[in-house]
Formats: sequence, C-alpha cells, structure tokens
Amino acid sequence: HVPRPRLSLLVGNPTARSGKAAAAIEAAMTGLQTARLQPEFFSTLPDGATVAALAQRLEKGDVARVIYLGGDGTFAETAKGIILAREQYGVDAPMGMLPMGTANDQGRSFGVRSGIKALAANIKVIATGIEQWLDVGKVEAFDPTGELQLRDLWFDSWGLGLSAQILAKRNREREFVKRIPVVRQIYRDKLVYIRAGLSSYLKNVFKSLIGRARFAAEIRIDDRTLRYDGVNDIVVKGTLLYGGDWIFAPDGKPDDGKFEVIIVKNNADWGAAAIGAHKRNPVTRDDLAVLGLPQREIPSGRVVEIRVTRPQGMPPLPAQIDGEEFIPADHYRIENLYHYLRILVPEDAHWV
Repeated sequence: HVPRPRLSLLVGNPTARSGKAAAAIEAAMTGLQTARLQPEFFSTLPDGATVAALAQRLEKGDVARVIYLGGDGTFAETAKGIILAREQYGVDAPMGMLPMGTANDQGRSFGVRSGIKALAANIKVIATGIEQWLDVGKVEAFDPTGELQLRDLWFDSWGLGLSAQILAKRNREREFVKRIPVVRQIYRDKLVYIRAGLSSYLKNVFKSLIGRARFAAEIRIDDRTLRYDGVNDIVVKGTLLYGGDWIFAPDGKPDDGKFEVIIVKNNADWGAAAIGAHKRNPVTRDDLAVLGLPQREIPSGRVVEIRVTRPQGMPPLPAQIDGEEFIPADHYRIENLYHYLRILVPEDAHWV
C-alpha cells in the first residue's frame, strides 16, 4: 500500500519585492494550513538552481500539488521543476497559482487574479482541485551556421521585435529605479511598463521615418510559409491574455496543440492591433463584418519556424519568453508540447 500524496509544496522567493514577498508567503502558508492542504515551503534558489532542486524534492512522491507564489519567473521555475521531475523520476503533480506579478497573463487567462488580496479566493481554487491542461512551448535559437545556441521552455508567450524591446527597456528602468529609495515606491509595476512602452514606440516611429525599424521575416507554420518584406513585431501566444489586457486570438485555446502567431507589420498596424485586441473593446467581429472590414488573420500551428533578415546597421533583435529577455538570434524554432503541464483553475476558467 502506497499512501496518497497530500502535501502542498509552496514555491516562492522570500527576498523578492524588497522583502514584501515574505509577508505574502506567511499569509499563504496560513491560508493553506486553514484549508487543510498541509503546506510545506520551498524557497527558490539563485543562479538557476531552483528547477533541479525542486525536481529532486518532488522525487520523494509525497507532494499532491505544487503551488507557485510570485511573478512570471517563479511560475516558469516551478513549472520547469514539475516537468523535470516527471521526465527524470516519473513523478507528476498539478500546479496551483498564487500570482503576485503585474500582468499575470497565465493566471488571468483562467480567471485567477493576482495580489495578496486574492489569496483567499485563489487558495479556494487550489483546494477545489479542478485541473486544466496547458500546452508548453519549446523554443530553440540558432546561430547563422545553424548550430543550436539555446533551448528553453515557455508557458505564456514568445516574442521578437518591438514588444520584446519594450520588455527589455522596462527591465532596465526597473533595475535603475530600485536604487532610488523614494522613486521606487511610486514608479513601479504597470507605470514602468507604460513608460517603457511609450518610449520604445516613439523611438520605433522615428526609426520608421529613416527606414530602420522593420525587418524581413520568413515564418513557416507547420506546412505553410509566410514571407514579409517588413515587420516590426512577432508574438507567438499560448495563453489567451497578453500584457494583462489584450486578446489577439479570441478563439485560441491553451490546450489545443497549437500556438497563435501575431504578426505586426508597422507602427500603425501595431497601434490598431493594440486598440482592436483590447479585452474591453466593444467592437465585435459582427460589427466589423457589417462595416465590411476584414478581421486580422492570426495563423496558428504546432511548429513555428522564424527566420529574419535585418537591414544593414540594425542590431540583433530583442527577444523574450514569458516577459523575460531571451537570446537574440535571426533563426528560431518553436514547438508546441501538447498537454505538458497540469494547472489548477477555477470551475469557470474564464479570463479576468
């Protein structure tokens, strides 16, 4: 007789957000204990050591569910640890979400809100135990000779171009602001993101005037090849929400074995996409059809291969996975890993 796993392993970083995460972790542990979920805390480790250490902890087979508390980075480390434990030790567990990040695309795509005020509701979701499959992305970056440079997993989105540039600029400004005691209390979270977005967008407009904002792209989606003389942004999407507020592909599913590919050709196209794809946009597809306006085509597929050609003088293009900077390259291959992660979601798993 093998006893059924019952422990809830809470993964978090007590030093995050200048130590504020410690209070959230303490509140989460109390809430999980009250819900009789038998919590045990697992602290993240520096220098990428979390994934292997978490997999080794799960090897014992006594954990019923793994719960992450934090932002996109903690989500990714926790998910990778669960996947590694399954691949190396044959031990699997679903992942619960206690998000504390700004955009929280993964959680909000399923109706899980972020922040300490949402802890009680999110713990109730975890205790109920309703599971949903999530497809996982595998991305490979290649050098000009075709040699593999880096391989990684992602769980929300991969991007190349303007959107990745905005994220990189946000990260630079966030690190700078951390060193200014008064300013860091005011200029943070979405305010930093908005400032970075406006700055990058205006800089991109200026570059367009001198012909240095766009790049050529060949995008192969399964057996279909698309070629563009000039684009300034490519996003491959897994979950529904992007940036917390945009839905580019309303019919996309997180567990259908396909990723949606959003291709933005220029700054006007980027602005139109941002307005038209806002989740609160009152203009429906039927409205557009009545006006005779075509819908933006969002191709999708299981394997996406992207090759870019930059104009002379353009530096390597910024890239991102799940809001974190990724290695810049001119050749990427992305594969959908079908039903690769189990997550715990609300009974009505609808975006918020």
